Amino acid sequence: MTEKNNQTMELHPLCTYFPRMSDAEFDSLKDNLLNNGQTHPIYSLDGMILDGGNRYRALCELGIAPVIIEYTGSNPTQFILSSNLHRRHLTQGQSAAIVSASQSWVNAQAAGNPQLRDAAQLDTATARAKQSGVGHRTQQLADKLVKEAPAELVKEVIDGKKSLNKAIKEITPPKFVVPKPEPVQAVEQEAEEDHEAQLSGIIDEQQGAIKALEADNDVMLKVFESDDRVLASIEEVKKLTELNRVLNERINALMDEKNEAVKTAEHWKDQFLKLEAELKELQNI
Repeated sequence: MTEKNNQTMELHPLCTYFPRMSDAEFDSLKDNLLNNGQTHPIYSLDGMILDGGNRYRALCELGIAPVIIEYTGSNPTQFILSSNLHRRHLTQGQSAAIVSASQSWVNAQAAGNPQLRDAAQLDTATARAKQSGVGHRTQQLADKLVKEAPAELVKEVIDGKKSLNKAIKEITPPKFVVPKPEPVQAVEQEAEEDHEAQLSGIIDEQQGAIKALEADNDVMLKVFESDDRVLASIEEVKKLTELNRVLNERINALMDEKNEAVKTAEHWKDQFLKLEAELKELQNI
């Protein structure tokens, strides 16, 4: 097979899911092939390189005719994964992403390819995790990446340019955070209690003064009944007393309104905390 003919062979899609060698690794492979020759065959399928893409390219550049064997097995996916996953220096994220991407391609092609349709499928996350040699959770994250992320991001993870966790963060929408109510400061509560105590004291003092004033009025009325000016003063005192009573009633009403407002605030606070707990529970599902 001539170099020109070799260059017409493309990589099988399953082969492309494995990252290419770095320049240094590729140069080392070429030196090894030049000094020791090809010790492992290259496998092809449907006229494309299924396994041995790096060796194939290196031999082409060296002008050495590669030894290519047609794959005749029944499960090319299993073959290429088993041949490459554990002999490459791959991270767990890379391995999991390669298995997920390979299975995704098989699922898409299986309808029109009896060989792929009849082959044993890695149709569960547990089976895929066993194949990739990673934990079940890591494999689930890789499955999510392949299903939801753009192909460019999946390729970055497979090539080792970006970690699986970082890629997952890029496609995961930020969680909705329920703003928490500001805690009531102890100082504010103490100040409010002091204020209530002061109002209560003022009311008690005013009520005592009113009673004393009424008693004085009765005495003055008897002593100065004949003095018009005294009577006028007494009438003014009565008006002021009535005004004071109205003010006291208003103060009491305001305190009642304040107490009701506090109860209402406590009710809505409880409702808010309940809603927050329900949202957190939904986010954890």
